[in-house]
Amino acid sequence: MSSNNSSSVNITVSDRVSLPQSVLICTFVSSSLSIIGAVVIFITYCLVTVAKNQTRRLLVYLTIADLMTAVGNLVGASRYALRNETEYLISRHQMQNTCISTNAVCEVQSFVTTFSSLSSFFWTSIIMVHIMMTLITQREWSTLRNRVIYHCVSWGVPLGITFLALSYDVLGEDFFTSTGPWCWIKGCLPNVFLWMTLTGKGWEILTYILTMTFYIIMKIHMWKKRLRFRDRSHHHLREEDELYIMIFFVIIILRAAGTIRFLYASVENINNSPGTFDLVLVHIQSFGDSAQAFANCILFCFRDTAVRQDLWNRVRGIGQPIRGDAPLLANTVN
Repeated sequence: MSSNNSSSVNITVSDRVSLPQSVLICTFVSSSLSIIGAVVIFITYCLVTVAKNQTRRLLVYLTIADLMTAVGNLVGASRYALRNETEYLISRHQMQNTCISTNAVCEVQSFVTTFSSLSSFFWTSIIMVHIMMTLITQREWSTLRNRVIYHCVSWGVPLGITFLALSYDVLGEDFFTSTGPWCWIKGCLPNVFLWMTLTGKGWEILTYILTMTFYIIMKIHMWKKRLRFRDRSHHHLREEDELYIMIFFVIIILRAAGTIRFLYASVENINNSPGTFDLVLVHIQSFGDSAQAFANCILFCFRDTAVRQDLWNRVRGIGQPIRGDAPLLANTVN
């Protein structure tokens, strides 16, 4: 049914399985909102005094990764929307036999979003570790050595994994295998789910587990402090700064649909005949996988009363910010 000669490929009605326009809209909207949200986070960090602490700095690094993901997914969705349906289906038939991808945009987009997604997982975990250690030690856990380790792990490890995938020529068109309208791992590979685990989903699930564990440890620590001192102030977190320990909820809520699709696709063939369950999940995934910067903007800019008020005062031109960095801990200084 497939051939290297495109004219001899017989495209049937059953072959014409494409994602609904609503899936593309979800990706376009969430990616655009995240780009805007990332810009707001950057502006907030530069202008708002209360936002200038080490934890907010780590959030900026996370936002850089999430911005790359949003831009990459936007490019991927645009490529998908502008594709020629017949040529796309012919390519799918040919890749099932040859597994050779020739679309440079697809491969570059896959490289960027694979790297940025992995980096986002690492930065999310490091933020939770940083807050946990700051809370337990009662001082900013931001030595030069720690900062070097943060960057080496969160940028270096993802880059190494992504280059490994590139060297094995596995990045490219996946033809709907557990993703939205963007490229990731070639869907024609016999070990596609192994590569998806190595280049994303395995680290994503590990991030869920680690960050949830850190969250539980911090909540227990804060609970014991309250019982011991009968005073909320002794756990040394501003009320708004407690939002940081909720950061793992953001990634779980936004990316859970993609993880479920991945697990479901590993046991069921949804590549060529997605059902209602998968179509519902792919809509959620197409919005969620690109929306982390937007969600973090809401949580750490607009939800934070002090940051919101300071930013609003500056917009109105009447702000009188206090000089100096604001500590994460309420009763300590950097």
